[in-house]
Amino acid sequence: MVMQKTVLILAGGQSIRFQHRDKCFIILNNKPLLLHAIDSVSNVADELIVAARDEMQGKRIRDVIRNKKVRLVFDTLKGVGPLAGILAGLKEASGSYALVIGCDMPFVNVRVVEFLFELVSMGYDAVVPRWENGMLEPLHAVYRREPMRVAITRATKKQDRVNVFDALSYLKKVEFLSIKRLKVINPNLNTFTNINTPEQLGRYGKEQSANEC
Repeated sequence: MVMQKTVLILAGGQSIRFQHRDKCFIILNNKPLLLHAIDSVSNVADELIVAARDEMQGKRIRDVIRNKKVRLVFDTLKGVGPLAGILAGLKEASGSYALVIGCDMPFVNVRVVEFLFELVSMGYDAVVPRWENGMLEPLHAVYRREPMRVAITRATKKQDRVNVFDALSYLKKVEFLSIKRLKVINPNLNTFTNINTPEQLGRYGKEQSANEC
């Protein structure tokens, strides 16, 4: 049976380090960051979902998206950060597995994505990359839709202030994947690059053509 791959892109962040400008519309090399993210995964995704924070942002997103495969969903939870977008997207996803990435990740590597989907299909509820220092990449990870949806619901009902790590604790089988394994596929690991500041925007705008894909 062929796996249907959903890719969920989170666009509802607050962009504090960009002086509260809406990060998904910030231009990198003549294209909004959101479109970079969409274009980087469109060839591997059977279903593309963008999670917006509200209808107002959603209207702006519709104005810039040209890919008809993309569906919009909206956050319903407040004060739980990325979990709101993840939950909204998983509720609407058709596939059993979903890659979750941020709208500020313009260089997502297709071969890395395919490898994450391959691993999660071996019986895991999630495959989350982990750096050598222990830092996790839960917003560049693949989740099995239903267990993660239930985990988020349980976590948000139990406490007010929750994050992705709280939800992960409710999953039964998580593979914390060593970054070393992904470095074989993507040597400079630019798949994990996210644009958090104006300084990074300028740097990657100049260096993108030199980055390995």
